[in-house]
Amino acid sequence: MWFWLLLLSAAVTTSEFLLRLPWLAQVSLMRGTARKAMRVLRSSRISDHWKERALPAYAWSMARASVTFFALLCLALLPLLAFGLIAPGGLSAWVAALMQPLSILALCAASLCWVTWRWKTGGAVRTSDAYSPLDKVLHRLALASPAIAGMTHDIERGVFLRSAPEPQGGPVIITGLARGGTTILMRELHGTGQFGSLTYADMPFVLAPNLWAGLSGRGQTPGTRRERAHGDGIEVDTQSPEALDEVYWRIFDGESYIRPAGLGPHAPDESLIEGYRDLMRLVLRRTGKRRYLSKNNNMILRLQTVAAALPEARFLIPLRDPLRHANSLLMQHRRFRAAPAFTQDYMTWLGHHEFGATHRPFLLEDDHEGPQGDPDAVDYWLRVWIAVHRHVEGILDGMENVIVVPHDRSVRDPAVWRRLAAELSIDAGPSQEIRARAPRQPEAYNPTLATEACRIHDRLQNRAELRLGLAPTRQGGVASGAG
Repeated sequence: MWFWLLLLSAAVTTSEFLLRLPWLAQVSLMRGTARKAMRVLRSSRISDHWKERALPAYAWSMARASVTFFALLCLALLPLLAFGLIAPGGLSAWVAALMQPLSILALCAASLCWVTWRWKTGGAVRTSDAYSPLDKVLHRLALASPAIAGMTHDIERGVFLRSAPEPQGGPVIITGLARGGTTILMRELHGTGQFGSLTYADMPFVLAPNLWAGLSGRGQTPGTRRERAHGDGIEVDTQSPEALDEVYWRIFDGESYIRPAGLGPHAPDESLIEGYRDLMRLVLRRTGKRRYLSKNNNMILRLQTVAAALPEARFLIPLRDPLRHANSLLMQHRRFRAAPAFTQDYMTWLGHHEFGATHRPFLLEDDHEGPQGDPDAVDYWLRVWIAVHRHVEGILDGMENVIVVPHDRSVRDPAVWRRLAAELSIDAGPSQEIRARAPRQPEAYNPTLATEACRIHDRLQNRAELRLGLAPTRQGGVASGAG
């Protein structure tokens, strides 16, 4: 009995050391250096002379990181050996007992249980500022480290991809500017029961949904519903779909588009897009569905590339009244700009830079500095709206699988939902989530900016109504009653 109690204590203590020591940074450094070395080696634009000079430097960097990693690993295992000083029979007997298969299995099981036990006994969705210290460690372990995220995804692919189903019907990906009705549209589609999507239950190992489902014990029980952190009346539980697949793009190619000043255009290569197809299949395996659904505002950065590579997919861009949309962004920016440090990290890990303390605007077209002005004013967010929707307007031609959805009209005209469902080839009854919400009057704004935004809005709405076969609405002014 004493041996097993000591073994349990040793497993917990060693796990805590592993979580606290910076060995993950060394793994990330080795992984990043290896990727850089491969890029240099494969590049046809770099001469052999420079390759010969660069590769030894990369090799030396990896060697130093490997030695540091080994040293930290030895340090983390010291508590395991230290328990031998008080174990019956002394250190030699303790080490001999630890080498037994049953002891190794017990050590692994105890360590995993220590990290996941609160998840098994929980079930409620928690806002990022309500996480326990253990939850925060787990999220940091799973999301902050590209090395850990990449390794768990590799394990997921190796174990589950072969048995993942082939998709049917083509994925549906909702994108565009935040606060434009993207969440409501995703929930409406998910509510038809015909789509599989990443949900809160997949956090924090969103790149390994099947592996995490097995380890965490989370099934299809939705748990307790509560209002999400946005304070907008939308209640979620563990089975609610959420915008999570941006983690894939950030982990494997974040350096290509995440800049200090904002998020730039992103043109992923074929291998990344094929990897994204694999992630879709893994999610479908976990959910038991055959058609993938996601919401990803950052997909607008890579829309041209991904839409061309996935012609079977449908990309939906909700269109909302610009003044009310800008005002909603301003309200959320104020709500999140003083967020706690962990909440800021949490949003950064998920690629959410739409507003708040972690805000980074889209840097589209030739805009390398982003919108000008004070983010604490409506005019700044009007400029954000104009930049994004001008970009959308400029890329729509020839992109038949990109559909603009008139959000303001959809909340008062059921025909929009019916036509959209027909366009997506889904069986759908009356909408449950798309509904009008109490409008809020926007704060003071620049009339010139508002006029420019409304002109773009009217042109895009005309295109949306034509695509969905809807009778055109009267144009020329800012719509009212946007949800």
